[in-house]
Parts: sequence; structure tokens; C-alpha cells
Amino acid sequence: MGLFRRKQETLNERLLREAGLDPAGEPGEAPDPDPDPSAESEDPPFDFDPPPPVPTRRHLRTGTDEWDAVVTVRSTTLQGNQIEFTALPDGDIIVDAEKGDGDLAPLADAVEQKIDPPYKASATRHEELWAVGAKRIQVAKVELAAGDAIELTANGGAREVRVNGELSDAEVPELVQLGEQAGADYCVEAERIDGDVWEVRVSPL
Repeated sequence: MGLFRRKQETLNERLLREAGLDPAGEPGEAPDPDPDPSAESEDPPFDFDPPPPVPTRRHLRTGTDEWDAVVTVRSTTLQGNQIEFTALPDGDIIVDAEKGDGDLAPLADAVEQKIDPPYKASATRHEELWAVGAKRIQVAKVELAAGDAIELTANGGAREVRVNGELSDAEVPELVQLGEQAGADYCVEAERIDGDVWEVRVSPL
């Protein structure tokens, strides 16, 4: 698993670029017109199956096998045949599976023409085209040093926490707050994405 950060263009850089100036404020070449954003995500001229559903090896499922967005992207720089990644609200991309260290920004940018992060995505290669399926997820920050999976249940006033399947006395107030939004009885499942960022799923009981 790795972390990929897309380069962020500052407001000043964008204004200079749109005005045809270089960063020093001198006249430069006028920027090329923005390409049609749909150009990279058009359906390919052949039958192209969407990528497989969210991998079942993860503890937490996203509820259904249906994608919220499916796009196709042309790229000659990405390696391998399968890429899995998670896009966070701050723009960071957590790479779950990738061969090499190619720039995933084109894949994420194409997905984000249709849905906003956070989401998890799976991309499958067909020659120079990649089919990318993305599923919206909910994320939360949870300060828990140990474990990668949490299950919190509240039923009839009794509360139980399991970490990696084992009963635990860990305090997870962030998950309690999320669960109580669903009602008095609830189940919250959480899986660590990276650091203190977790994917969560809340279900009323």
C-alpha cells in the first residue's frame, strides 16, 4: 500500500496560466484550450467489460457490486493489468495494488468528473485503455493505534467493540457518534485505509 499525492496548482499559478503569463509574470505562450473532459472517458470502439467488483479480500464491503461511476482512460505509462486505489477527501490517493509507480491522477481525474471523493476504485487494462469502476465510501478519522478492522455494536443499551475480530475495551468515540446518528441500536464496521483514516459503514439494527 502506498500514498500518491496529486500536484496541487495554486490560485496564483492558475490565474497566471489563464492570463498567458509564466510564474515570473512575464508574457508566455497562451495556454492550449482545455480539452474536452469527456474525451478520455468516452466508450471505447469495442466491447469492453467494466472492471470486477470491489475485491472481496477486504474485510469491509461497500454494500453492492454496482459501481457509482465507470469510465475509460487512455494511458501508456501505467504498468500491469490491474490497479486498486482509494481517493480521500483531501485529494490524496492510497494505492492498494499497482505494478510500478505510475501517475494515477488521470484515472482519478476521470472518475471525479462523475463522482467526488472519497471512493475506492478498481482499474483493468485493455491494451492502452483502462476501465475504471469507482464506488463511493464513507470515511472517518479514528485514533486507534492497533488493529485494522473494528466492529462496534450497540443493542438494547449494551455496547461491544471488536478489533480484528477480538473483544476489546478500546474507546472509539468517533464511531459511537456515527452509530448514534442511525438510532439507538446500530452496527459500525470500520477498516483502516491509512494512518488514522478509516473506511466506515453504519447500519441500524
